[in-house]
Amino acid sequence: MSTLRIAPPAFTPYTGGRELPVGTPRVSVVMPVFNGEQFIAESVRSVLASELTDLELLVLDDGSTDGSVVAARDAAAGDARVRIISLPHGGVAAARNAGLREARAPLIANLDADDVMLPQRLPRQLAFLEANPEYVAIGSRALVIDAHGVPKRVGVRLFTHEEIDLAHIEGRGGAVWNPTMTFRKEVALRVGGYLDGLHTTGEDHDLWLRMAEVGKLANLPEVLIRYRIHGRNVSLSTADRERRLAVTLDTLRRAFIRRGITDREPKKIAAQPAGTAERLRDTALLRFFSGERGRALLLALSACVIQPTSPATWAALRVILREEPPRRSLVVA
Repeated sequence: MSTLRIAPPAFTPYTGGRELPVGTPRVSVVMPVFNGEQFIAESVRSVLASELTDLELLVLDDGSTDGSVVAARDAAAGDARVRIISLPHGGVAAARNAGLREARAPLIANLDADDVMLPQRLPRQLAFLEANPEYVAIGSRALVIDAHGVPKRVGVRLFTHEEIDLAHIEGRGGAVWNPTMTFRKEVALRVGGYLDGLHTTGEDHDLWLRMAEVGKLANLPEVLIRYRIHGRNVSLSTADRERRLAVTLDTLRRAFIRRGITDREPKKIAAQPAGTAERLRDTALLRFFSGERGRALLLALSACVIQPTSPATWAALRVILREEPPRRSLVVA
């Protein structure tokens, strides 16, 4: 594999934030929604159940024609931290940019309207960003669930900035999962926010490439999000895959120009298959979240024997030993 050559960044690298004015929330959770009435109530309630309470939740209604707004308002139950903002239908990138403009906090936490965040998500991610000012964004692992909340697998395999940025420049946008990401608003605005031309796909891959040119990205090795797959997002047709590949290659061409990469053409490079320890670790977490602690512990210990220096493996073992498996629904209706 050729060495990744990156030109000096076009922006001044991020060097840290400023003191917050009194009354400013520590984090703004941005939740775009378009016809998402089926799951948005649980998503909203998961935010309001966060262990970190100094937050605001922005629900960006992207011109929904169903009951999304009513469901979100009912779930908020009058909580003053929730703002519902109605927009003309313009696509997810435009909705996310509206969230950037409306957010009062210096940190933005993404969450989709069909996903659920665990109560410890925001405290863990904010602690990381406060302790590491050179990092501009932090994600986490995610538990993939089906429409009924049944655990299916664990996502996110890469954790360091170097691993993530290499994967992104090789066309693998899933190195971070957008609903897990918490990032610095100032930096996102400085690099131009989400590209409005990407109406339905690729807006996150493009942004993380640009943010990585002024600071670092990472993923915490803990599961902090439940990422839901269902009828509207579970499968892609051949035409969808071809369209997504074209968007990915366009995104890479822009990044190659910015970074001065001239020794090869942009192309999507497949990820290496997971190793034995990774498979054992992720199966252990899946068993744990399915309520099988004993089996999960045996699998996690086996992974630690094979890969004793992996932070993600030890993180999985700590969770299995110390935490109670969450209920299928993390929040009470």
